[in-house]
Amino acid sequence: MRLRRFLTVAGLSALLVVGANAVAGATPSEFAAQGKDAGLTGAQISSLQAEANTYLAELGGKQVALNRIELPGATINIALPGEAAPRQLAVGALDVNCDGGYADYKHFCAYRGQNFTGTHIDMYACGVYDIPESWVGPGSWDNNQTGGTVAKMMNDAGNVIYKTPGAWSWDTSGSWTPVDRMRNC
Repeated sequence: MRLRRFLTVAGLSALLVVGANAVAGATPSEFAAQGKDAGLTGAQISSLQAEANTYLAELGGKQVALNRIELPGATINIALPGEAAPRQLAVGALDVNCDGGYADYKHFCAYRGQNFTGTHIDMYACGVYDIPESWVGPGSWDNNQTGGTVAKMMNDAGNVIYKTPGAWSWDTSGSWTPVDRMRNC
């Protein structure tokens, strides 16, 4: 599955560089303006847009800000490389449901980095969600869904490889490498 998704990403990335923002109703220059207004460099803006393009190609969704993608039932908030958390780059463009290890009630937060850092996915509706291909190695998660709710992490074949303890539970250092998708509820 990861190889198939990699090939899909490679095939679609050229299309998304041009068209990802048009799907969301914003132009690349509008997202770039968000970054400039927030004091980001051209390289930082390009880095955020490249990562957003990869997530859009792999997971779908709608880009609504330079560093935010909305999926059905979830949002991805993208952190700049080396930064502990995503920045708010536009008014209303960053939720705080996944605030560094303090997931809001009824949310499951998956973090690319250890200790609730980096890009995160806020899963707020019950469903099955793909974990991005680039999420390999150590990461973390915070399960603050309704009391006792167990999330299931699955491999490429769809087999459950790990069940979280019931909510509220967390792991500051788990590996995303074997996880291809998960059911948050």
